[in-house]
Amino acid sequence: MALRYRCLVLDHDDTVTNSAVETNYPNMLDSLAHLRPGEEKNLTIEEFLLGTFHGYQNWVQERYHYTKEELDWQYPFWKECVMKNRPSFVRGMADFLARYRAAGGIICVATHSYFEMIEKDYMTNCGFMPHYINCWDDPVEHRKPYPYPVEEAARRFGLEKSDILVVDDMQPGCIMANAAGVDFAAAFWCHDLAPLREYMGEHAQYQLESLAQLEELVMGDTL
Repeated sequence: MALRYRCLVLDHDDTVTNSAVETNYPNMLDSLAHLRPGEEKNLTIEEFLLGTFHGYQNWVQERYHYTKEELDWQYPFWKECVMKNRPSFVRGMADFLARYRAAGGIICVATHSYFEMIEKDYMTNCGFMPHYINCWDDPVEHRKPYPYPVEEAARRFGLEKSDILVVDDMQPGCIMANAAGVDFAAAFWCHDLAPLREYMGEHAQYQLESLAQLEELVMGDTL
C-alpha cells in the first residue's frame, strides 16, 4: 500500500531530538549568566518554551532586550556549546525514519539549527542523511516560517501538496505549512503546554501525542 504522505518535512529540535531539556534550555541559562547575570535564576523551562514558541530571536529581544552585538555573540556561543553536547534522538525516532525511508518516504528537514548539527545527529543516530535540509545556514527568506522549504521540497522531488506533511512542535513550522498549503502535525511528545496546545488546536490538521501516532498516520497501510 502507498504511504499516506510521501514526504515528511520535519523540524529538528524537540521534534526529532530532545533538545530543550538536554541542550537549549541549559545553554540559554549559560548565555544569560554571561549577558544578564542573575537572570538565569529567574527563567523556568516552561517560560523558555513558551517564549521561544514564536521564535527565539523575537523573544530574547522582547524579554532581555538583546542588542545586535549580543545576538551576534550569542549564536556562536550557543553553537559551540550544543555541538559539544548534542541532544539524544526521541526514543524510536531513528527506527521510524528508517522504516519510512525503506518504504519510499522522502525525509526533509526544516529547522533553525545549523547544517552540521543535523548532519551529525542523523549520521550518529540513523546512519543516513535526510534527502533535503533547510536550516539556519540558508538565507532568512528561505527559512521557516516562509513557505520556501516546503516549496523547494515539492520542486526537488516532484511532489504535490497532498504528498507532504510538516511535523513541528512550534509556531514557525505551522505558519510555514499553512502558507504552503500542506498538512501540519503538531508534535507534543517532547513537551505539552496549554498555550501551544490552544494554538495548534486552531491551526494544525493533526495533534499527535506520540511518535506511534505519527507512524500510524503516515504509514498505517504499510505496517
